Amino acid sequence: KITEIMKKLFFILITFYSILNTCLAQELNCSVSINAPKNQNVDPQVFKNMETAIREFMNGRKWTTDTYKDIERIKCNIVVNIMEIPTEGEYKATAIIQSQRPIFNSNLNTLMLNLQDKTFDFSYSDMQSLEYNDNGYTSQITSLLAYYAYTILAYDYESFSQEGGTLYFQKAQTVCSNVPPNEKSKYKGWSQFDGGVSFTTGTINRFVLADNWLNPRYKDFRIAFFSYHFNGLDRMYTDAAQGRSAITTCLTLLQKINTDNPNLLTLRNFFICKSTELINIYSKSDMTERIIAIQLLSTLDPLNADKYKSIGKI
Repeated sequence: KITEIMKKLFFILITFYSILNTCLAQELNCSVSINAPKNQNVDPQVFKNMETAIREFMNGRKWTTDTYKDIERIKCNIVVNIMEIPTEGEYKATAIIQSQRPIFNSNLNTLMLNLQDKTFDFSYSDMQSLEYNDNGYTSQITSLLAYYAYTILAYDYESFSQEGGTLYFQKAQTVCSNVPPNEKSKYKGWSQFDGGVSFTTGTINRFVLADNWLNPRYKDFRIAFFSYHFNGLDRMYTDAAQGRSAITTCLTLLQKINTDNPNLLTLRNFFICKSTELINIYSKSDMTERIIAIQLLSTLDPLNADKYKSIGKI
């Protein structure tokens, strides 16, 4: 009976907390899904509680010092796939992390982030309070969530001002640095020396992703990323031709980066997010521009080269 009362109190508090934070309009509007194997000897309610706890952690914290209106909250999505439960409270999992932002003067959104984290392993006790501190390490699960909260914010800010995401990429990198050595040995993806970085297989390294953004060597990518959104997409409503021209300029800049760094993590994620969008953009241009676009995109994103051929069809 005591356990049942505690569970009821837990959900009452969570509901109250949710209502309160909606009124405060925090930065993230994150939906969370937990997919767990049904043949495990675990009460399904544990996964529902986990889902609620993660959602409230992401949406209930104030991640920036900026004031957000409710309509300005960043739409994002976390899907956690529990693959194995080796011992009670220990979870081997993968995760998909996505975010989007609206395109100015339209009812459309553009996909900003679409990551597959193949090493989203963590420990969790039912009804555990998810605590986090920027200045240190509390747990694997809150470090994972804080890292992706800051990464989602960084991508969003980066699209509205030149290098606008710097602070939040730095915060994401700090999350990586705060994970102690013994935890980095147990949980992969935090160290720059962890291998297996590949967008073709869906494996990422969290440290490397943040470092790509902050490394001066890849500054041109940041210039292209900002211009693509601010000078390209956001101008399509008022002047589609000018917007497409700006996007073509961005692709030309990315071509130089791709020649030197064909497996750059940030570049791969860009085309995972934008390939379909780019096809739609250039399918409305004249044939000369289409041919240029097909050549650029096929070189930059060879995995989708066959898809880009559709741009040339009338």
